[in-house]
Amino acid sequence: MAVNTKTEYALRVLLELSEAKQMSAQKMCDAQQLSKKYIEHLLSLLKNAGIVKSSIGSKGGYTLAKELEDISFMDLLDAMEDTSFSAACEAGTQRSCVGEGCNLTLFFAAMNSKLTDVFRAFSLADAKRYWKGGMGS
Repeated sequence: MAVNTKTEYALRVLLELSEAKQMSAQKMCDAQQLSKKYIEHLLSLLKNAGIVKSSIGSKGGYTLAKELEDISFMDLLDAMEDTSFSAACEAGTQRSCVGEGCNLTLFFAAMNSKLTDVFRAFSLADAKRYWKGGMGS
């Protein structure tokens, strides 16, 4: 199962931030080897979603707005506008979609609902258990 790169990098940023408690965008760039413009874009999306907050000044930076336990993987997918896991077929949005007459629409909607439940059941604290070679539990 693959996540899109934007979601993966945002997850990495959040896990780094959870360890540092507060971090500048530049330190995140250094830690993740990404451009500052890209990191700032991710942070803007995360801030708009209420997942991180920022402070300005010489001791400023970014902090988590919530505990990792309170941020679901679905929250992250929503913040990144990542629909790569969506099984829902929306009429006319996919090349193979036949439109409103599709007999599979309800099936895909039910599947999408179950996927959403799974992604809501996993928090970023769960992801952190595996972060940097952790064993999980």
